[in-house]
Amino acid sequence: MLCIIAAITLVSMAASIRSFIENNPPKNRDYSIYLYGETHGDKKIINRELELWYDFYHNHGMRHLFIESSYFDSGILNLWMQAEDDYYLDYLYEGWEGSFSYDPAVRNFYVQIKINCPETIFHGIDVGHQHDRAGEFYLNYLQENGLKDSEEYRLTLESINQGIRFYNDFDMEYREEMMTQNFIREFDSLNNEKVMGIFGGAHIKKDIFGYIFRIDPMAYRLKEYYGNIIYAKQLDRL
Repeated sequence: MLCIIAAITLVSMAASIRSFIENNPPKNRDYSIYLYGETHGDKKIINRELELWYDFYHNHGMRHLFIESSYFDSGILNLWMQAEDDYYLDYLYEGWEGSFSYDPAVRNFYVQIKINCPETIFHGIDVGHQHDRAGEFYLNYLQENGLKDSEEYRLTLESINQGIRFYNDFDMEYREEMMTQNFIREFDSLNNEKVMGIFGGAHIKKDIFGYIFRIDPMAYRLKEYYGNIIYAKQLDRL
C-alpha cells in the first residue's frame, strides 16, 4: 500500500514540476538541438518522426540526425546510405531481432530517409548494444579499409567498451551519462550545425523510474550543459 501511495505521489510531483519540455516551440525561438521522445515501435509516432525530419531536412537545411543507437550502428547505417543495395541495413535489422527495432515500420523509417533525405548523416550516441556482433563487424570493416589508426576505430572501441560495462550490471545512471557525453562529443564536432534527435521517452522526460532511482535523463543533462539552445518534446502526446 505504501508503494502505491509513493508512486501516486511521485506521479503528482512529476506533473507539477516545470520542465523545459514544451508542447510547441515558440515561433520566435531558433533552437540548435531538437529532441523528440518516442514510444518505441509506435507507427503513428514513427510517421510523425519522418514528417519532422523531412521538414528539417528540406526546409531548414539539417543533415545530422541523432538516434538511440551505438556509434558503430550509425557507422553501418552511414555506409548503407552510400551503398547501392541494402546489405548493411539488412545486417543491422537481423541483429535487432528480439528488440523494438525489429519491426517493418522501423526498417521502412530508414528506407524512407534514404529515399527522401539521401544526405542524412546518422549519429548513434547510445552505449554499444550488440557490441559482440555489429561492433566487431564495424571494427573489421575499418581495419580492412586501412582505418585501424583512425578516430572512427577508436570511438568504435570506446562504444564497445561502454556496452560491455553497461551489460555487466545494467547501470542506467552510467548509460544516461554516457549517452550525454557521446551526444556532446558528436554535436560539438559539427561546428554549429543544427540537429534533430530521436530517443525513447525515458531519455527525454523524467519518469517514475527516474524519480525513484534519482536518475536524470539525457535531455535534462544536455539542458544543464547547453542551456536554452535545446527544444524537447514527447511525441506520445500527439
